[in-house]
Amino acid sequence: MPLFIITSFTSINMAKILYGVSGEGFGHAARSLVVINYLKRAGHQVTVISYDKGFKFLSQSTPVHLIAGASFTYEHNEVKYLKTVVKNFLRSADTLKSVEDVRELVEKKKIDFVITDFEPISCIVANLKKLPLISLDNQHILTKTKLDYPKNYLKAYLVDKFITRLMVFNPKFYLILSFFPCKPIGRKALVFAPLVAEDVLAKKPTVGEEVVVYLTSGFEEVSEVLQKLPYKFIVYGLSKVGQVGNCLFKKIDRQEFVDDLSKCHSIIATAGFSLISEALYLGKPYFALPAKAQFEQTLNAYHLAKMGYGEHHDDLSAKAIEKFLVKSDKYRARLGRGLKPGNEQIFAKIEELIAKYCTKK
Repeated sequence: MPLFIITSFTSINMAKILYGVSGEGFGHAARSLVVINYLKRAGHQVTVISYDKGFKFLSQSTPVHLIAGASFTYEHNEVKYLKTVVKNFLRSADTLKSVEDVRELVEKKKIDFVITDFEPISCIVANLKKLPLISLDNQHILTKTKLDYPKNYLKAYLVDKFITRLMVFNPKFYLILSFFPCKPIGRKALVFAPLVAEDVLAKKPTVGEEVVVYLTSGFEEVSEVLQKLPYKFIVYGLSKVGQVGNCLFKKIDRQEFVDDLSKCHSIIATAGFSLISEALYLGKPYFALPAKAQFEQTLNAYHLAKMGYGEHHDDLSAKAIEKFLVKSDKYRARLGRGLKPGNEQIFAKIEELIAKYCTKK
């Protein structure tokens, strides 16, 4: 696969940008860092806000202001909506303080342009200060595209669609990321191929023997399942570290994970958008286990299987994994040289919007 080259140039319109990043998981932060790095190379001043995992990830590479943020509560790989609502309600005072802190930050930094990756406080402040706001995420595929989805998940679709509308409102444009084809609705929505991080773009993928596994809470029994199979596995996301039979458990380390992903045979993982995008770029067949009661992951897994890039499963079993690995060469052939990222097109569109909505410096 040829190395994807990211161009860098100085923008004619220098902007002072507030970039709000959801802290739920690492995916929002990983792809936002791609855009943040580009904007800085282009000469823009970027102020970043985030929380939880997003803050931890981004603060390793760039200055980040810590804010309060909404997050889901998971139990056994399932979103618990009542506990999620209660937890976030109890944080409401912190959220209000963060809104005021970010408003003051915007005034101090003389921000003139706002980008949000599914982060609501940046959206609220942009609207309060009447600043141009751009939404850049994959979540708005639910609200701003003609969507093909499994109809037995109608209720879950409607719930996630409602939540998505609450999180971000009144942007100038919705820049929507998708690894599957879909048609945008309205003049304010545009669909792009996924953003892929520089560390992934730099890899030249090979096909090895090991299967990478990335699972979180609810899959503590994974080693018992995997040890029934005659394959080698590298397991991320659980509390174990070290060799257990044919499973090598590792703590999460971005550099090591990307290296393992680029050299692995295939991947077994939850169905987060960013991880799927990286795996498909590297041409890796994907066994997707979406988090229960999280429609976005179900949608990702559904389209992954529909496009012939892997399989969608609701439960982990040795029999299902065995069948997937036997058929993995078929999925690999379907992927070919991997999916093309949308980085350049997204950078160009952001520059166009900065030029349109910001006064020339």
